[in-house]
Amino acid sequence: MGMKKQSSLKTAFWHFLFKLFGGLLGTVAVPFLLMNISTALGVTTYGDYSEIRSNELASVLAATPDLSEVEIPMGIEYVLLDKSYQIIETTLDEGELEHAMRYATTGVIDQNLKKRYLLVTRENEYVVLQYYIGAQYTNEWMNTHLPSPDILLIILIAAGGIFVCLFPLTTRFAKKLRLQLDPLYEATSEVAKQNLDFEVGHSNIKEFEDVLLSFSHMKESLKASLEQQWEAEHMQKEQIAALAHDLKTPLTVIQGNADLISETELDEEQRLYAEYISSSSEQMQLYIRTLIDISRAASGYQLHMEDIDVLSYVEQLRGQIDALCQTKKIGLQMELEHLPDVLSADKLLLERAIMNVINNAMDYSPQDSSIHISIIGGKQHLKITVTDAGPGFSQEDLLHAKEQFYMADHSRSSNMHFGMGLFITKSIVQQHGGQLDLSNSEKTGGAQVTISIPY
Repeated sequence: MGMKKQSSLKTAFWHFLFKLFGGLLGTVAVPFLLMNISTALGVTTYGDYSEIRSNELASVLAATPDLSEVEIPMGIEYVLLDKSYQIIETTLDEGELEHAMRYATTGVIDQNLKKRYLLVTRENEYVVLQYYIGAQYTNEWMNTHLPSPDILLIILIAAGGIFVCLFPLTTRFAKKLRLQLDPLYEATSEVAKQNLDFEVGHSNIKEFEDVLLSFSHMKESLKASLEQQWEAEHMQKEQIAALAHDLKTPLTVIQGNADLISETELDEEQRLYAEYISSSSEQMQLYIRTLIDISRAASGYQLHMEDIDVLSYVEQLRGQIDALCQTKKIGLQMELEHLPDVLSADKLLLERAIMNVINNAMDYSPQDSSIHISIIGGKQHLKITVTDAGPGFSQEDLLHAKEQFYMADHSRSSNMHFGMGLFITKSIVQQHGGQLDLSNSEKTGGAQVTISIPY
């Protein structure tokens, strides 16, 4: 499908401003139109309505002897005075009466008021008319309980302007920009997932499209570079694994011949040399097993999933752990709760992951202390927590202990672990869809390792 015609970000912004200006004009025009309609329908009056009626009324009041015969229009109040400016009759309240009297005696009007006054001279009396400057409602209840039409007009204009700015135009413009940026969000999300095998989308805005094209070129370059690196690493792992397997044969020969030599009659010096050969070959076999573990953990183990009877599996583990604890004079405390009947997992690999953690705990536990193991079933995961009474993890350990080849500080160091124990455990657990968490126990102060495996 072909792309729509591209436009620049500047053009899109000018379109937005033009629409915003048009919308604001509408928010001004519509309230004025409604006000004119309401005036035509007789709901409101024009702004000078009271002034015109007051001037018409003045001539009537001056010529009519009996004031009671004159109908006072709505919106006009009055005060009737004798020639000595004494009040005879009024429809004004106390505050308004004060302003009216000041006008009658001095001719001064408070300019801050929206009300105006008109003095009418009769034969033996004065009439001061008070009228309102501005539009009014023709209904008295509306004049009392609602804002004046002028104020209502301002409120409608302000509310309409805010609504137009915040909702129809701004929201649509933001949505449009977001749609144009979606391909970039999707592309960065795929890269974050370490997926480089995808097509970068397009945008109708030129500046965004330029960024997307640059991102696409960067992605292709990165993909080519990483594929090259991954291929080299894969070849290196295969070579290490092949070399490790090849070394096993001559080492087996060396170990076998060393054992045969040890069975012959040797003097003390010869026997010492034979023991050196035997112990060194055993150490080399340990290195080879470590190299094989590195290769398997980095490339991923081949899982053989099966349904495990959890209770019998736990009892089997308890027997192994108890035997290890007795040899190292370490106590064992086990807590079992809500165990599921069946767990789908690779039985041997999961056992290896758990025993790695157990062996670490034993290595760092003081003699005559105890390790605590809790196996608790939840709604979705089986949690296996191992806590020792050793020195615990340092802050650096908590950050890096699960990394390949990481060696702990002096408080939790071992000469024979090569920084692979927790890395291998993490690899196995993650391949089961689980999680490995490290912390320190508040109760014992020792290390606490939690394996979480989904059902």
